[in-house]
Amino acid sequence: MLRLRGIATLVLVAALVAALAGCNNVDAIARVNGENITREEFDRYYDQVVSQMGAELDEATALNYKQQLLDMMIESMLITQEAEELGADLSEEVVDAKITELMGGSTDTAAFEEQVAAAGLDMEDVRKSVRDQIAREYLTEKAQEEYSTDALTETYTLLSHILVADEATANDLHAQIVAGGDFATLAATYSTDTASSIDGGSLGWSPTSAYVSEFAAAADALEVGDLSDPVQSDFGWHIILKVDQRDAGEELADAPAELQEMIDSMGGDVALQQYVDKLWEDAEIKYYDETLMPAE
Repeated sequence: MLRLRGIATLVLVAALVAALAGCNNVDAIARVNGENITREEFDRYYDQVVSQMGAELDEATALNYKQQLLDMMIESMLITQEAEELGADLSEEVVDAKITELMGGSTDTAAFEEQVAAAGLDMEDVRKSVRDQIAREYLTEKAQEEYSTDALTETYTLLSHILVADEATANDLHAQIVAGGDFATLAATYSTDTASSIDGGSLGWSPTSAYVSEFAAAADALEVGDLSDPVQSDFGWHIILKVDQRDAGEELADAPAELQEMIDSMGGDVALQQYVDKLWEDAEIKYYDETLMPAE
């Protein structure tokens, strides 16, 4: 609910971007190890993000989403470049086979192309995205061979929250909790985040960094057991309860069973992120649109 990375510009694949060879006359928005991400490509993907949001974005939110989208596109390009360097088979034949798999073995390409067009994309977008996804799967296997997940690579928190539309309601609920009201009961009754309200407001274990900035900052400021004052984000007003926390570097074996199970289930993702962090450090990246550069 709170994570931009849950927005998929293409429902068939997880990757967003293509590795597009750069040339001097291309209107590039960024250049990654000598390869361009074009503005035309970026704008098409951003239009899909906005379309799926289903609402107008204010200037600050739009800029934040653009920065995150470009970050995702650069990361996807880094992964594909590295997979190619390591010898991954990203041939047309392999891409064709993967597309057939995505189609459930169907040969009705016309119907498939209609679905793609309805999403505002074309088959070239699909081919590029599928190629990137194959590269991601290949590099995930390589990363698991190289990186251990015996320790937490980042800080994880177990949070609960109540989300409401206005500050007055948030203040009233906050006062009730401080006076002894049951957080879980109030979350189940009043929270507009239906996905978490059915579980007493619990968001489960997650890296705090995965949440939107206002929410993450408020959560980071809490000690375990603390309740936040009402905090506003683009989604409304939150009251946050920090239930538990495990810091980066702690042994996974010492973490709660639920967190261990979650990390084990996404072990490939954790290993890949460690690998990708190194790719970021070593990459030569030039931003042609300085407004989209990451904050220092």
